[in-house]
Formats: sequence, structure tokens, C-alpha cells
Amino acid sequence: MRTIRTSISSGLITVFICLLIILVYPGLLKGEGIPSVEAVLRGDAKLPTVEALTHGKVKVGDLIDKDNMGLVKDYLTTGTIVAIERGLVLRMGRQLPPDQLVPKYFRDITEKNRGKAIMDENGTVYYEKVGTLWPGGVPFVEPKTGLEVAANVKYGVVWDDLRNHPVRILFVDSKGKAYKRVDQDQKFVYCNTRTKEPPLGAVPGYEKVMFKRFLVITFPLELKGIGQYVVRHYDDAKYYDAGFAYLPAFKRTIRISATTWQDNIAGSDVTHSDGQGLSDPYSEWSFRLMGSRYIMMPEPKSPIAYVDDNWEISKELRFDVGKKFPRVGWAVWPLHVLEATPKLKHLYGKKLLYTSAWPYWPAILPWGLLDLYDRQMKLWKVYISIRGHHYIHEGEPYASSYMQYLWDIQADHMSQFWMSSALNQLKYKPEDITIRTLLSVGR
Repeated sequence: MRTIRTSISSGLITVFICLLIILVYPGLLKGEGIPSVEAVLRGDAKLPTVEALTHGKVKVGDLIDKDNMGLVKDYLTTGTIVAIERGLVLRMGRQLPPDQLVPKYFRDITEKNRGKAIMDENGTVYYEKVGTLWPGGVPFVEPKTGLEVAANVKYGVVWDDLRNHPVRILFVDSKGKAYKRVDQDQKFVYCNTRTKEPPLGAVPGYEKVMFKRFLVITFPLELKGIGQYVVRHYDDAKYYDAGFAYLPAFKRTIRISATTWQDNIAGSDVTHSDGQGLSDPYSEWSFRLMGSRYIMMPEPKSPIAYVDDNWEISKELRFDVGKKFPRVGWAVWPLHVLEATPKLKHLYGKKLLYTSAWPYWPAILPWGLLDLYDRQMKLWKVYISIRGHHYIHEGEPYASSYMQYLWDIQADHMSQFWMSSALNQLKYKPEDITIRTLLSVGR
């Protein structure tokens, strides 16, 4: 009897210790020693590698295709799975710690403003009280709702000014042949949420403006000079975008509706709604946070620049299915899964946006993967963004070249956007991007 009591007592003690460990470290036990996403985001555990998630079956440098996709399928989005089935090959790449993803000044201001963001019913973010503009940084470090996740992307912009030059749009058919090309010059300047270049926060006189954007077509010759100038307001539910276009054939600047979210950009597969993932006012969408997951996404830093000094796609980059799928490194990211459904009649039935989670916040493109569904809720388009190499500007890391492609899987053609980007280098002011700028470049 004594032996039995001793065994029972020992067993109870063991169970008690295990329960105590789980209570103290609730996020550190997931599967076989895999930390939870929540534990990683809190900083209680390291982000697991693909080798850890697959128990050594997949390592950095390995290739994943349709024959061995099952090894990592639990960490793939629906769109990525379809792409692999159609010929996409993933090369297992490397992760980066948060301090190599986003500049220190942005991490500092995010921590300084932690817990001070509030939001109105339309998703407009303010600082401590409605009416006080958000000074910068990711507003909701631990988002509880889908609208908070979306607001992080809108108000958690790392850079104050940006130039994408060139933006080379390639139209690619089902066999991977690029049959058409359009080049653009694109400039942005943020008038609010500024965290790097003075004046910080809001630019005096531009408190109602979120950003100003300019783009002009530089190729082909028959389209050269066509451009657009857009003003996005801080509260875009109350004040819609103001837009102007320049038509060189008529030497005229005309005011245009900037609310045509469902129109295609330069005839590509990308609509105005797809810009940076979702460009419509948030008040026109419903957001649902479906949880947080480890997901395979293109690695945060490529060993090569995808666009070379001559603005051409790097010859070092390999492709699969002709020039359809660039073969780049993929790595494990902690992502929030966000479902967005339109409140108004829309060409999309819904969007699934796989969103970067703080502190794994890239300097550009927080919405790295999208699955876009038609009105019948069938998968229609797949959006994948790919970051090139990083450069160091004033001691801080930034993405330099990158690309994104939107693939219409139903029609089996895609539009690839290749960009060489300069962030916080040119120090644009709001006065540098105006209708006059549009006219001077377009002519």
C-alpha cells in the first residue's frame, strides 16, 4: 500500500509541476516544443525556423515544389498552394530578427506611443483622444480586432517619402511570356505620421492630408507623359481622395474621380483597390481577424537586388514556367490573417490579407500575401510581394528593390511590378508633389 501511495503522490506532483509550467509559460508549448505565435510576438520565444517546424525534414536552401509541398503545407496560404501546383518553386530562405527588419527610430516611436491609440467608428486612428492626430509608429501593437490590424498598415508607415523609379509593369501570359511592358515613375510624400524627417508627426498646414502621390508613365512612347496626382486625406471616410490626370495628347489637366477602386491600373490585373493590398476607405469594408499563424512568405532580405543599376531585372534571378514565377527565398513569418468583405457592391467577394505582426514589421509592404475571391467566393487572384536586398541609409536598414505580382488564376495571366525604391533619401516636401509637378514631368 505504501508503494502505491508513493507512486500516486509522485504522479500528482509531476502533474502539478506540468500544470504550473503551462500556467507560467502558456505560449511556450505548441505541438512538440514549437512556441506559439503569441509567445514569439511577446518576445518570450524565438521565431521557429522551417527546420524546427518540419522537425528537420526541410532546411534552408531546400526547394519545395508540387511533389514535396506536403512537408510545409500547414504553413502555406491557399493562393501559394495553387501557385505551387501550377509551377511555383520555393527556395527555403532565411529569417531576420526584428531589429534588422525596421529602423530603430520607428521601433522607438512605436514603443513610446504603445497603448495610446484610439479609433473612431470609421477606422480613423487618433492619439489618446479623437481629433488629436496619430504621431507615428504602429498604433496597435497587440491588435484585438480586424480593424486594428488594418489600421496598423494604414497608420504604421515606416517611411516619410518614397520614390519608386522605375516601376516596371510586365504583362505575362499563361506560358510565362512577357508580352507587354509599361514603365512608371512614382513618388510619395507623407504629410502625417512622419517619424524620420522633420517636421515629425504632421506637416503644418497639411493636417487633413495623409499623403500626396504622383505617378507618370515613361514607357511606351505612345503613353509617355500620362500621369496622375492624388491627395489621400487623413480621414478618408469623411474626405475622399482628390485626383487629377494629365493627358499629353490634349495638353490638358483634368480633375478625375479618385474613387474608382474597381478600375484596373494601366490595363493590368491590379485594380486601384489592390494598391498596397487594400486602398479603399476602410469604412467601406468589414474586417474580421481570423487569428495569427506561422506562414511561409518571401524572405525579408534577398541575397541579390532584383532590379540592377540599369533598371533591368537581375540576370541572377531564376524563374519557373517561363518568366512567370520568380524563384526566390521563402521563410517563416508570424502573420495575422485578416478577412475583408466589402459593404458595397464590389468586384471582389472578399480579400484574405496576410498581415505582418509587430515587431516583425518590414519597412515596406506589411501586407505580403493576398488571396482575392470573386463574387461567387471562388479564388480569383493571388498577390505575392517579394523584397529584394536591403541597403543601409543613415545607419538604418531599408528594402531597396522589390517586386509584387498579381496572378489571375482563372484567366491564367499575371501582372508583375518590378521596382527600385528609395525611402527617406530624397526628403520630399508636400510642395514637391503638386499639379505643377505633374505638368512639368508629363510635358
